[in-house]
Amino acid sequence: MPNLCKVGAIPMTTSAQTVTATRLDVRPLSLALGVAVHGLDLSQPVERDVALAIRALLYEHCVLLVPGQRLDELAQVRFGEYFGELGRTLGDYGMNSRTHPAVMYVTNEKENGRYVGALPDGEMFFHSDRCYVARPTIATMLYAIDIPAHGGNTVFANQYTAWQALPDALKRRIEGRDAMNTYEPGIKADNTAPASRATHSAKALRAAHPLVCTHPATGRKAIYANRLMTEYIVGIPRAESDELLQAIFDHQEQPAFCYEHRWTPGDTLIWDNRCVMHARTHFNPGEARKLRRIVVDVEHAL
Repeated sequence: MPNLCKVGAIPMTTSAQTVTATRLDVRPLSLALGVAVHGLDLSQPVERDVALAIRALLYEHCVLLVPGQRLDELAQVRFGEYFGELGRTLGDYGMNSRTHPAVMYVTNEKENGRYVGALPDGEMFFHSDRCYVARPTIATMLYAIDIPAHGGNTVFANQYTAWQALPDALKRRIEGRDAMNTYEPGIKADNTAPASRATHSAKALRAAHPLVCTHPATGRKAIYANRLMTEYIVGIPRAESDELLQAIFDHQEQPAFCYEHRWTPGDTLIWDNRCVMHARTHFNPGEARKLRRIVVDVEHAL
C-alpha cells in the first residue's frame, strides 16, 4: 500500500489575512498548500472582483475551501463557472443529476442492493482527475453532503513542491518524457490496483501527457504522474519505466507535500488538477458518504 500522507492538517503558523479589496477572510489550511475563504455565501452570485480574487487564490495555493455553505446543484454550478467551462459527467453512473449535465454524485448510496453513484467506497490511491483523456480536467469541486464519522478524508499533494524537491538526477531522467495514463471508468472500477499492475479491457481510456508540466497561469513546473492511473513512461523499457515511476510516486506522496482534509457537511472545496494530486482514505462502508462533484474543463475570462 502507498503512503497516503495520513498526517492530518498541519497546524497553521501564519495569521489570518484579509483581502481588503474583496472583503474576504483568507486563512491557510496547511504549510503544504491550500487556503480557506470565510465570509462567503455561495448560494448567491458573487461580484466579479470577488470571483477574480478567488481564482487568483486557487492559482497561488492550489486548493481552496469555502466552508459552511448550503448549496443546491445550480448554485454549485454557478460557482464552478467562475473558474471556467464545466465538463459533462460520465454516463457510467446511475446517480447523475437531471438538473445539469455537469453534476455528479460521489456516494456509497445503493438502490436495490447496487451502488448508484461514482467511486462509492474504499481507499483510493493518489491520482489526477481525467488524466487519461487528451484534455484533462483543470479543476475539480466537491460539495460535502453526508460525511462518515471517521475516514473518507481527501489528501492533497502539492506537485510544484514535489518537483522542486526532486533530486536533479531524477529531474533529468523525466523532463521531456511522456507517460501513459489509463483508467477503466464505471461504478466497479478498481480503485486499489495501480494502472501499471491492473488488467484493462478494451473499454479502458488512455492518454499520454508530459511527466513534467508547466502551469499555463503560473508558469511553474509540476510533476504530472500518479500511482493510480500512470501506467508507463513512453519510449523506455517497461522494467526501467516501472522502477522510475515507483521512485517518482514515493517521492511525490511525501507528507511534507500533503494536506489531509477532514470533511464537514457544507464544505465546498476546489483544487487545481494541474499541480495537485489527491487521494481518499478508508472509511466504514456502512456509513453514508455523499459529495456532489463538478469539474472544470476549460478556463475562460471573467
